[in-house]
Amino acid sequence: MATKQDLISIQQKRRRPTYSMTVRILLSIIILCCAGIGHVQATEYPSVKVAEPYLDLHTGPGRGYPVTQIVERGDWVEVMVRRTDWIKVRNRKGFEGWAHQDDMAKTLDPDGEPTAIRTVGEGDFIHRRWEAGFKVGTFAGARTSDAYLGYYFTDNLSLEATLGEAFGTSVDFQFLNLSLTHQPWPQWRYSPYITLGGGAKQTSYASTEVQLSSRTDQTLHAGLGLRVYLARQLMARFEYRNTVILTDQEQNEESDEWTIGLSAFF
Repeated sequence: MATKQDLISIQQKRRRPTYSMTVRILLSIIILCCAGIGHVQATEYPSVKVAEPYLDLHTGPGRGYPVTQIVERGDWVEVMVRRTDWIKVRNRKGFEGWAHQDDMAKTLDPDGEPTAIRTVGEGDFIHRRWEAGFKVGTFAGARTSDAYLGYYFTDNLSLEATLGEAFGTSVDFQFLNLSLTHQPWPQWRYSPYITLGGGAKQTSYASTEVQLSSRTDQTLHAGLGLRVYLARQLMARFEYRNTVILTDQEQNEESDEWTIGLSAFF
């Protein structure tokens, strides 16, 4: 017959969460981060020469933003990033501003030729600052769909907010997550990334003979994904996440999520 001490030991083991999958993902994250450190380099931007009497620089990408700086003829500016018809540049004094693509088309490249203004492309994918999209997939066997918005602090690091829901045969989920995403090689067209974060998940049960009230649990997640640049401002996204659900029961729960989505960057 089991003693009281044996029963206490068994209960402690039951309460111990199983983090085997999460540990494996975290180890993969550490390996990816270490591998990506050697690839981080200072960004070098191409330079163009102002050929017109002056070039107006706005504080933002639009005519409604005020002009606070003028670059005179003969001065050089660095071309940093493009958003729709506006291009962010930096002069030799370090001042940054936005110029319209029509004005930039009148500048000269280092060879003295008119600057070729390209359409939005892979360079903008590398230096994007905002990203928004939707994903569909499965979560704990239920069909899931979610929308997200992300902001890039650097070319490698971003913060994402995700709002989604999943529908099963007897249970539905709604969730809100915040994730920190690291992309070791942003210059790759097929760019892998890692993600860590947490949030909240609300579980609702379908009506049965035994009425179960909905509950809200805190969650932690870790995952791996792949961004694929398609064209212009579009990219595809594939992601796997392992989520630990912090319940008030004896043992926490784990669920896997697989998603595929389409995103736009700007």
